[in-house]
Amino acid sequence: MTLQLLIATVNGQFFKRGYVPPFDNYLVINQVDRPGQPTGGGGDVFHYQETGLSRSRNRALQHATADLCLIGDDDVSYPESAATIVAEAFRHNPSADIITFQISTPDGVPFKRYGARQHWHTSRSIMRVTSCEIALRTRAIRSAGLRFDEQFGLGADFPTGEENIFLLDALRRGMHILYVPVPVVVHPAYSSGGDFLNHDLIRAKGAMFRRMFGAASWVVALAFACKKYRLSNVGCRHFYRLMCQGSAAYEATG
Repeated sequence: MTLQLLIATVNGQFFKRGYVPPFDNYLVINQVDRPGQPTGGGGDVFHYQETGLSRSRNRALQHATADLCLIGDDDVSYPESAATIVAEAFRHNPSADIITFQISTPDGVPFKRYGARQHWHTSRSIMRVTSCEIALRTRAIRSAGLRFDEQFGLGADFPTGEENIFLLDALRRGMHILYVPVPVVVHPAYSSGGDFLNHDLIRAKGAMFRRMFGAASWVVALAFACKKYRLSNVGCRHFYRLMCQGSAAYEATG
């Protein structure tokens, strides 16, 4: 099986790092502010004058040529064994359409709490997945018509949750998503996904839950607010109200 790393970057930031991933095949989607901006080489590179992380992911899936793809970002790095680990995981689990792995920090510790055992994902467990943990079978994704929702993710109306929505859409299409407890990517310890001092992020979480769970989202949002409000600068009631505002904003988009 062939494997391709799909990297999203903006204005050539990936090339400015001078980093070469340890993959025989990688593809870069470079979103630019204007045509003719200086860019680097290495891998297959496609330039688009547009914004939005989910749009970049969809472009990458459109251009992918390998049997397997690993979702990547421009601020991460990979152990030398990453490609082998991913390919072997799919080889040993032929019924898996998507496999999620682990992230480690540059110090070699887990990026977050992970389960110790391999398991099949549910609509609950996918909520903890980060996009650069995701690998997939290209043909299965295309056959299912699966895409990232371009209303969500960095640079979109609701800047969060695109990977969780993608995985829930996959489950609802009957796809099989496996978790394998092995790190395949190195990421800085900080993640903007938990920065709840940013009220726009709180609103976006409300929109994400509405997109994922429909009318039942108020229950999920309330539980989330009760758990996470301490990470913000507002009380639980205010946190929940911000999430409701995001839910309403998503509903208004039709």
